Amino acid sequence: MTKKEETNAWYGGGMDLTPYYLNEEDARYFHGKCREICDEYQTRESVEKFGEHSLYRKYKQFCDEYFYIPARLEHRGVGGLFFDDVATSAEANAASVAPSDAKAFTKAVALSWLDIWEPIATRNRSLPITEKETIWHHQRRGRYLEFNLLYDRGVKFGLDGVTPDRFESIMVSAPPRIRWDYKANPPEGSKEARLLEVLREPVDWIE
Repeated sequence: MTKKEETNAWYGGGMDLTPYYLNEEDARYFHGKCREICDEYQTRESVEKFGEHSLYRKYKQFCDEYFYIPARLEHRGVGGLFFDDVATSAEANAASVAPSDAKAFTKAVALSWLDIWEPIATRNRSLPITEKETIWHHQRRGRYLEFNLLYDRGVKFGLDGVTPDRFESIMVSAPPRIRWDYKANPPEGSKEARLLEVLREPVDWIE
């Protein structure tokens, strides 16, 4: 890649956690790992100018703002990282909080996902689930699909001018089991209501 091409290259990506029952230990662990990745790629200059963990704080805020369902007044999950239009050019990044190497940072986020996710899955995969909890699970998947179809820029971009034989390649991310129920409001004090509390107002999961 030439120097000119590097200047014109841009990167974006991220990862977020969307639990259907809140486990605060999982949320803190997930955000801690996100911050570790960001700290590794935050420049000394941006630390001096914007403070420690400012790269993490910037991309966490972007994630909270992006994965939001206005019609529901809810965020899709408990957040994570989201970034877009990050230039490979050091000059382009100098005036703001940005990773030291956009390409390497994007790759690090992608490659870290399974290592971060596996301990969470291992801790929770044997938990029993009732029929009531399964219904709630499917209702929350409805929120995921609502966000994808109504607000997600990537899905909209993929569907713009897509040919019929490509449609399924865009829609395959939709959960296979999903439902909507009229006025499915959980009772106050329930585990389901606790999840909604943190989805309505973003939480700082780590100090």
